Amino acid sequence: MDYALVITATVLLAIDFSISKKYQSVVGTSPAVGLIFNMANGLLTAIIFWAIGGFKLTFSPFSAILASGMALCGLLYSLLGFRILKTGNMSLYSLFLMSGGMLVPYIYGLWRWDEEPGPWRILGVICILTAVALSNRAKSQVSAKLLSLCAAIFLLNGMVSILSKCHQIEKVYPTVESAGFVMYSGIARAIFSAAALPFFKREKTAEGGKFWSFSLLLAAGSAVIGGVSYLFQLIGAETLPATVLYPIVTGGSILFSTFAGKLFFKEKISTTQWISVGLCFVGTCLFL
Repeated sequence: MDYALVITATVLLAIDFSISKKYQSVVGTSPAVGLIFNMANGLLTAIIFWAIGGFKLTFSPFSAILASGMALCGLLYSLLGFRILKTGNMSLYSLFLMSGGMLVPYIYGLWRWDEEPGPWRILGVICILTAVALSNRAKSQVSAKLLSLCAAIFLLNGMVSILSKCHQIEKVYPTVESAGFVMYSGIARAIFSAAALPFFKREKTAEGGKFWSFSLLLAAGSAVIGGVSYLFQLIGAETLPATVLYPIVTGGSILFSTFAGKLFFKEKISTTQWISVGLCFVGTCLFL
C-alpha cells in the first residue's frame, strides 16, 4: 500500500511540474511572480489540508519549526529555480532539483538513520543518476553563476526531504498528523512569500482580470495536486526508509514528467532521452 501511495505521488508530482511550467509560460519567471505563486499556493495548500484534517488546529512546536524550515527551503529553491528557468533550461533545473531531493537524504539516511543501502539499491541509484546525466549531456556549457544556483537548489531540496522525513519518524517530541504538517508548511510558505514580496519589483505587463483568474486557477491546481502528492510521500515516509522512498520519488517523477511533457506540451523526446527514461524505470524497480 505504501509503495502504491508513493508511486501515485510521483505521477501527481509530474502533473504539478506541468502546472508550474504552464504558469511560468503565462506569467513569467521573475522573483515577484514566483513569490505571488508561492504565496497563493501556500495559502490554498493550508486551507485544503486544514479541511482534510477535519478543520482541527492542533499545535506542536516541533512540527511548526520543521514545517517552517521546510517551507523556507522550498521557497528559496523555487525562487532560484525561476532564475534558472530564465535560460530556458528546464532539464538542468530538474537534474539538480530531483537528484538533490534523492541523494542528500539517501546519504543522510545511511549516516544518521542506520539504513542499509544494499547492492541492488546502490545499483539503482547509479542507474537513476546515469539516466539524469544522459538526459542532460547535450546541454551547452554552464556558467559558474548558473552552476552555483543549481548547487543551491540541489542542497535545498535535499534539506526539504530530510526535514520531512525527520518529522515523520520523530518519537521523542509530540508532532501533528501529516495533514496538519502540510497545513503548517503552507502557512509558513505564504507568510515568507508575503514578507519578501515588497522587496521585489513586479514587471509591467498587460494584466487583466482573466489573466489573474487563470493564474490563480493554476496556483490552486498546483496546491491541490502538489499537496496531495506530498501528503502521500509523508505517509510513505512513516514506514519506508529514506533509501527506498526518495529514489522512487526521483526516478518516478523523471519518468512521468517525460510523458507529461510529451502529452501536455508536445515535447520531442530523443533516443537518448528514451534510454534515460528506461534507466530511470529500471533504477526505480531495483528499490522495490
